[in-house]
Amino acid sequence: MRKKVLCRVLIGLLWVLAQTAPAFAQTKTISGIISDQNGVPLEKATIKAKGGQRYATSDANGQFRLAIPQNTSVLEISYVGMKPMDVSIEGKQSVLVTLNVTESKLNEVVVIGYGTARRSDVSTAVSSIKAKDLKDLPVAGIDQALQGKVAGVSITNNSGQPGGGVSIRVRGITSVNGNEPLYVIDGVPILSNTKSIAHDQLGGKAGQVDQSVMATLNPADIASIDILKDASAQAIYGSLAANGVVLITTKRGKSGEGRLTYDVYHGWQSVPKLLPVMNLRQYAEYYNSLVPEIRAAGNSVDTIGELKDPSLLGNGTNWQKELFQTGQIDNHQLAFSGGQAKTTYYFSLNYFNQTGTIIGSKFNRYASRFSIDQQVKSWLKAGISANLSRSNQRITLTDGVETPTAIVLYNSPATPVKGSDGKYITSANFGGTSLGNANGNPIATALLRDVRAVQSKGYGNIYADLQFSKYLSLRNEVNFDYQLNENSAFQPYYLNEATGQAVMAPSKLREDRNTNFYWGLRNYLTYNQSFGKHAVNAVVGHEAQASHWDNKWITVTNLEQNLQSTSAGTVVPAQTSGKKGDWSMESYFARATYTYDNRYSISGSIRRDGASSFGPNNRIGYFSAGSAGWTVTNEKFARDWKFIDYLKLRVGAGSVGNQNSPIQNAYSTNIRLFTVAPFGPGGVPANVGNPDLSWESVTTYNGGVDLSFLKKRVELSVDVYKKITTNMILSIVPPMFLGLDPNPPKNDYKEIEPAVTNAGEMTNTGVDISLTTYNIQRNDFSWKTSIVFSRYKNLLVRLNSPTALLKGAEQDFTQDGSVVNITQAGRAVGSFYGYVTDGLFRDMNELNNGTDWGLAVGPQGVYLGDIRYKDISGPDGKPDNKIGSEDVTFIGDPNPSFTYGITNSFTFKGFDFSFFLQGVQGTRIFNWTRKYTEGMTSIYLNQSTDVISRYTTANPQASIPRYNQWNNNNTRNSDRYIENGSYLRVQNISLGYNFPARWISKAKMANARLYLSAQNVYTFTKYTGYDPEIGSFDKNVLSQNVDNGHYPNPRTITIGANIEF
Repeated sequence: MRKKVLCRVLIGLLWVLAQTAPAFAQTKTISGIISDQNGVPLEKATIKAKGGQRYATSDANGQFRLAIPQNTSVLEISYVGMKPMDVSIEGKQSVLVTLNVTESKLNEVVVIGYGTARRSDVSTAVSSIKAKDLKDLPVAGIDQALQGKVAGVSITNNSGQPGGGVSIRVRGITSVNGNEPLYVIDGVPILSNTKSIAHDQLGGKAGQVDQSVMATLNPADIASIDILKDASAQAIYGSLAANGVVLITTKRGKSGEGRLTYDVYHGWQSVPKLLPVMNLRQYAEYYNSLVPEIRAAGNSVDTIGELKDPSLLGNGTNWQKELFQTGQIDNHQLAFSGGQAKTTYYFSLNYFNQTGTIIGSKFNRYASRFSIDQQVKSWLKAGISANLSRSNQRITLTDGVETPTAIVLYNSPATPVKGSDGKYITSANFGGTSLGNANGNPIATALLRDVRAVQSKGYGNIYADLQFSKYLSLRNEVNFDYQLNENSAFQPYYLNEATGQAVMAPSKLREDRNTNFYWGLRNYLTYNQSFGKHAVNAVVGHEAQASHWDNKWITVTNLEQNLQSTSAGTVVPAQTSGKKGDWSMESYFARATYTYDNRYSISGSIRRDGASSFGPNNRIGYFSAGSAGWTVTNEKFARDWKFIDYLKLRVGAGSVGNQNSPIQNAYSTNIRLFTVAPFGPGGVPANVGNPDLSWESVTTYNGGVDLSFLKKRVELSVDVYKKITTNMILSIVPPMFLGLDPNPPKNDYKEIEPAVTNAGEMTNTGVDISLTTYNIQRNDFSWKTSIVFSRYKNLLVRLNSPTALLKGAEQDFTQDGSVVNITQAGRAVGSFYGYVTDGLFRDMNELNNGTDWGLAVGPQGVYLGDIRYKDISGPDGKPDNKIGSEDVTFIGDPNPSFTYGITNSFTFKGFDFSFFLQGVQGTRIFNWTRKYTEGMTSIYLNQSTDVISRYTTANPQASIPRYNQWNNNNTRNSDRYIENGSYLRVQNISLGYNFPARWISKAKMANARLYLSAQNVYTFTKYTGYDPEIGSFDKNVLSQNVDNGHYPNPRTITIGANIEF
């Protein structure tokens, strides 16, 4: 009996062993990488053997390893917010898996700096936008396409110039110094905007010369953009993050069959409007009516026989139509991508060409990008990526009274562009009276003056990811960025022999060569583990960065035979020189995030920066931040909520820095050489260094809520914040005991750059709102609406003294050297200051009321029809019955009250349609062009049609003042020129059609789409200038919203196609 029982037990054990042996002996290991459709690695994705119990989760790099039974043929891949996927592993040892996102912003993966995270896990203020949301936009740089798409981010085109500069402000103005964010492309920090040759280097005033930093990157190569908006998100970037961080992720290859895509579009661009200036008939009537007025005031002026009978005249020269043209825009993009399980690749070629709406202006770019990613071992992944580009921008100088965009408004319609011999002229003679202007022929200037900015740029990185374990990985990166700027400005000597007019003189050539090489080494460990209800993610790393720049320039004049060569003329010593310098920084950083039960999360980060920008006393800076989140809907008490699907509360605080200070501010680095009689040659320091100079500090407090309801049909995100900037880097007047002249003459041996110090405080408070509604979601029809709203209030609390003020750059581009933008405590940065108008003088009693108007009462002084100004204050701070400089006061704020954008997207079967509205409310513009189109300071200059109804004895109730060539009373900087800059713009309309697969499969096409789009369709505004979108002069926040011959943004119609094989 015992033997039978023992035998049965043994047989049973053998059977169990036979059944369980495969589980131990017949296993295999599968590895792979999980990413989203944009190639961004997905952390914490779940990988499970189908039909089994074993599973693994992916790390921060999207990598996983899983031991599974030998006979497993399918893996189940899942990730919160992504569509689950079954992946065949038959005959494979590794896989590359791409998951598609479900339509919900709360489920998307965002890049947060040195890693990625699910939106639902983030407790900081991060805004994201995908490539599909920026399609069909014909722009040179992707920064232009972001306008109105991101809450809390204000984007303004500073110029309609092809390739022109763009200002990006993340949650307002952070400093009186640089305000552009840090751009990071695939981990590589990118050098900021490039400056070209300004107009003043050819003898005129300065013009708008910035070039967009993103103009060197092909927009079609971008997969996603994430913008870090508060300090708790930015602190990991430390002293580089005060103005926000823009993280750009480019497209990379995916495993599977290779793809070939070709994107092409062609467009036509035009100026949406022309300004109403007088034609020749109107000008003749105006001229004839002024003759008796001028003579009555005691001056002589000739009548012009050709103008005596305006009815016999035509329209004359329309200078605006001569300057503006229909521009063309073309783009061609060819991309190859694909790969196998272990190797993926992406390669693209791009050609972009744009001729501007102003003659002579254009921009073209050749660009190429490639990336290769290799899974070398199961524990090692490596890759390389690089972007190469060369752009050529030909600039029409604008934003100055002597530039073509201004001259065409006041040049006489009686003057032709060319004389009878076909050559350019500057003026025409009518019976001994010359009609034209002293600033030259604007058409000749636009076409013959050749100003170029040529940029060659290459940047990229090499990386290696080492997976030490399931939870721990190390990333090593080598980043580089090389930039060569070759700028030139050539003005030929142009003489019209028939008239003797020097249309351009003298001949002049300026060449500027600037190289900058940046390199960076970055190494950081990532630890990521979930156990039970707990999840921990931590990053700790080290980074070293350095750059070297070298700038040389030379100016020559009186070129022989107009040869465009620096050896063909006489060198101008004051405009020929060079300089070079170095910058370096070493950093240590760390971030840790703890999540409990998907309900509570807390995150903290710290960074230590040591930078050469500062002296030894304050070279080291520490920047830290923390945030916390509570997902309320994961609580037990919220499980029965039917209306609310998702609710998360977020808070955060932290500090970051701004090191926007050149090295010479810390040291006396330069010597100014002079010969001073009778002592002979010598030198003096060119600047006063400050070894105690330190970082600007920006502290941010942020509170936010993320909400989803109505079965996730409505998603809402709201953030409120306060930013406090302290220790701003400001210049100080040198004390008298140093023996320095605080206002020395230019190029004098006493000229010395003042020292800088840390002083001043600024605040920004605001709210960001993002709302997305999925109105209709059906198989053959969908309708989605996205709304963003941003509001902020800027206040300069103090500068380095109670009476200190900072002036804008208007003196750089105005004939009278006056300034309207003034920054001082108690107001927003760049506020407008001037006189306050109080109507016109309409009877002599008003003129003789005892007030000192600053001018004698009479036709050549202040008289009937002149502007009356309010007596605001005097030397003792009270009205003193005298109009003078003490009456200059605040007259407007160039900063908007709020901005917004509304996008509606529709799909119907194969069609897609969208329209985008973008608006700005509450901003004010100083319309400087009206100072010379309504100034009426010379009978020989053309004017706006508004002056036809000016004040005269026959029209005493007019609102436009009288003609006044005798003084500047009517052209003082005043609220007369302040206009409401609010606008609502139909920014983009797009209609596309995706051809059915059955139509295109015979041509071996995988996808084919044809589209038609229109940009800058129509603008609803009260502003009377070309375009209410003005921006900043030279990207300087101290000089905002001053329209002085601005290059208007074009209206664009494009037709394009996207083809994939």
